[in-house]
Amino acid sequence: MNSRTSAIIVAAGAGTRLSADQPKAFISLAGTPMFAWSLRRFDAHAAIDELVLVAPPSMHARARSIIATLSPAKPVTMAPGGEHRWQSVRNGLDACDIRAEWVLVHDAARPFVSHAVVDALLAFRERFRCAFTATPMVDTVRRVKGDTSVETLDRSALVRVGTPQLFHRQSLLEAFTRMGDAAAANITDEVMLMERFGHAAGVAAGDPLNFKITTPEDLAMAEALCAAKIRN
Repeated sequence: MNSRTSAIIVAAGAGTRLSADQPKAFISLAGTPMFAWSLRRFDAHAAIDELVLVAPPSMHARARSIIATLSPAKPVTMAPGGEHRWQSVRNGLDACDIRAEWVLVHDAARPFVSHAVVDALLAFRERFRCAFTATPMVDTVRRVKGDTSVETLDRSALVRVGTPQLFHRQSLLEAFTRMGDAAAANITDEVMLMERFGHAAGVAAGDPLNFKITTPEDLAMAEALCAAKIRN
């Protein structure tokens, strides 16, 4: 398949739970801004044609300066972040090369995306218009109400959803247009939006080490992985 594919890296999160004085994606991880980890991974993948970085407008100049030091082989376009994640993704879609048939949407707070995960997603282009990465639920999962356990859920039917997620670009644009701003605000990710309009979603094998950095403990774990050269 020779269709063009863009990677949208969403780097607009505030990082509130990290108590950061800057957007989370710009925090240093092993001496490199967090978003740069994902940008380098996608830049090095042969199937990716362009990169779109979605960041707060106030950070665009800094982002461009950082990107210049990375000397990416592929074009990088900046897009403004929105108040909500879905708005950031839609801005990223609007910034993509119009020739792109497919997009990968990825959270910059997941710096350890691997080429194997990207390959697993891209394999779903033949059968689906959207697909997501998932890892098994290994812990016992219970539904609770306040401080009382209500029931134990069947974990074999549950997965942890991650990014990147794969979308047929035009289909996702149409879904955003049909949904409207007010309704779109209630979605938790774009796969949910696609499913509302009848698109089945493929489930690709994810990577447990491609976790989302949300808390100081997550950042410490990521630093430890880098120091041990488990992820570099």
